[in-house]
Amino acid sequence: MSPDFSSSSADSDSNTPEALTLQAEISYAHGQFATAIASCEQAILLEPTWAPAYVTLGNVRQAQGLLDAAIRSYTQALELDPNLPQAHANLGSMFYKQGLLEEAITCYRQALSLKPDFAEVYWNLAQALRKQGNEAEAQICEQKAVEYQPQLASANFLFNQGNKFAQSGKLDQAMKSWQNAIAIDPNLAEAYCQIGMILRYRGEPKQAISYFEKALELEPKLVPAHQHLCGIFRDSSNLAAARQAVNHYRQMCSDTDPIMTAIYSISTHQVSGLNQIAKDQFLQLESQLDQSFNRTTEIEIRSLYSNLLFSLPYLRDNITQNSRLIQTISQRYIEQILQANRSLYFLEYSQSSPQQHLKIGIISSHFNRHAVGWCSLDIIRALSKITPEIYLYFTDRPKVDDRTALFQQIARKLYEPKRYPNGLPEANEITQEIRQDEIDILLDLDAISMPIHTEILYTQPAPVCLSWLGFDAPYLSEKNYFLCDWHTHPKGHEQYYTEQLVRMPDSFVAVSGFERMAVNREQFRKAYRIGLDQVIYLSVAPGRKFNRELVEAQVAILKQVPNSILIHKAAGDVAVFQGAYQQACQAAGVSLHRVKFIPRFPTEEEHRQIYALADVLLDSYPYNGGTHTLEALWFEVPVVTRKGEQFLSRMGYSFLQGVGIEAGIAESWEEYINWGVRFGEDIALRKSVQTQLIQAKASTHLAPLWNPSLFAENLYKICGKLLSDR
Repeated sequence: MSPDFSSSSADSDSNTPEALTLQAEISYAHGQFATAIASCEQAILLEPTWAPAYVTLGNVRQAQGLLDAAIRSYTQALELDPNLPQAHANLGSMFYKQGLLEEAITCYRQALSLKPDFAEVYWNLAQALRKQGNEAEAQICEQKAVEYQPQLASANFLFNQGNKFAQSGKLDQAMKSWQNAIAIDPNLAEAYCQIGMILRYRGEPKQAISYFEKALELEPKLVPAHQHLCGIFRDSSNLAAARQAVNHYRQMCSDTDPIMTAIYSISTHQVSGLNQIAKDQFLQLESQLDQSFNRTTEIEIRSLYSNLLFSLPYLRDNITQNSRLIQTISQRYIEQILQANRSLYFLEYSQSSPQQHLKIGIISSHFNRHAVGWCSLDIIRALSKITPEIYLYFTDRPKVDDRTALFQQIARKLYEPKRYPNGLPEANEITQEIRQDEIDILLDLDAISMPIHTEILYTQPAPVCLSWLGFDAPYLSEKNYFLCDWHTHPKGHEQYYTEQLVRMPDSFVAVSGFERMAVNREQFRKAYRIGLDQVIYLSVAPGRKFNRELVEAQVAILKQVPNSILIHKAAGDVAVFQGAYQQACQAAGVSLHRVKFIPRFPTEEEHRQIYALADVLLDSYPYNGGTHTLEALWFEVPVVTRKGEQFLSRMGYSFLQGVGIEAGIAESWEEYINWGVRFGEDIALRKSVQTQLIQAKASTHLAPLWNPSLFAENLYKICGKLLSDR
């Protein structure tokens, strides 16, 4: 507790009660307790109703350790003058020392009613409230104490206070506390880091950078600052800076933080398009994991599950090896994170009366202009015509755009998280909302690409939990399901999964088409100085899907089709893309001028004009294109795709099967090159596939890939059966 509060006096005459009380206070301050007591008693003898003398006497008795005597003195003072805030405050401190929290709190509140800016009392009240378990009000009182008297707080106190505010979602107050901590101690690296984290989560990455850089200037091995700085640059277009940041992170911390530095390096090199470096680092990390698992921390397990497993399908298409690694990491994640998290909200289902319509809940962070949003809207809209009970739940801070309104129009509810502890939403809040809505079927659109989904799914907030579309299965529970089709998951693939596989009869997705800005093919080609008779191959593989084997195959096709060029248009490091094609072209004897790089467009509608240039889309592998391949097929562009083993290596194959086309499906790079060459040389073959694609959109015999209404009908029937079988 803070020091006791002194009474005041105003008279220098040594024979007055005021002067004697002042003398007592001076003696008390110098530890001359006997002299102080004598002065107080003399003042009381002169004026028995002089309350300040009793307050000072109480202070002396407290200093002597005579708490009961001190309480009597303060009580006598208040009987004489109940408007003494110092007496109420000091009496409260005596009760606090005796463990009488209610009495102490009552006294402190009375003191504050008399003196609302009494900083020390706010501080002491906070301690009493915290002992009672009232953390929320304790934090408020501490904040008021520091506002009125900043010197009460140390830098460490303010830093910890900021952490508590952040954990309770009070981010503005957290930022203020950390800034105050820095004002006291400008070398507090962790405070700079915390401010940077909140700025990043709030969508202000540029402002965050300076705070992370300052934190690392003060503490070069501060791991969170390294990680967030890497993440900001990785998520931006400045990928050279991202690689520089991650290399610095590895240089400073790889000896003490080998797993996390490797994971960050793998991800950064992937986004840049340097997947060979990423793969080498992945294989090295994988070889070391068996020896490291017994020592992995919670942060490492979380990152292995959500980051490394997200990187995996871009690097290797071996379903046996991949599923073994996924199951090993997932089991650790379940044991160390999910089972150990006692705050996760579990509840038995109540038996509700049968409903006329299924209540379908959908969790995603992408009810907007995102690949998941583009590929799911038409199906969700079709579902809403079967059942009006559609509930959508944002699982991250919403990024609202014009597409969000379309989702809102077809849903009974579009829920946004209310709290963001440490800048992130809480799984429990969303889980409880789902349970309160009594959802029958919960569709998860993002799986491990959004780690919060795994916490939600693990608690099984609905009788049927079904992951779908945005990524592979989360490997969490045999009671849950993963929605796929027979092309992505042929017979026997059950052995590689934890979730039960639920196969759609035709395709795992369906859309009703895509819009694009009006474009004239001839004028568009002229604008890019492309001849009308040239064969145009298109690659839209972003950095994560870009690799040396893909480039070499594409250049091999160019070499065999002389009157052809390749257009590459994708997110990633353009310098890396150019360097890879230059190396492949030199090795194959192909002019680099036959590869054109087109920058990205601001909107998807503008981007889709690119398909007017293209004659053939060359799909990526081992992670096939998703939305881009669907777009190409919708705009009647033949596709060459390599079919692999894992789900994400079989999407292109599934899409082509969904429109009834066999041409263009390869099972090796050699077949991939052969199909590319055939499409380039054989205009009749291209025209034949284009005709098939046109016919597939005819309303009289609409292909399953373009029929979200049929998809929704089949999905609704499947969900009904899954629910009835529970």
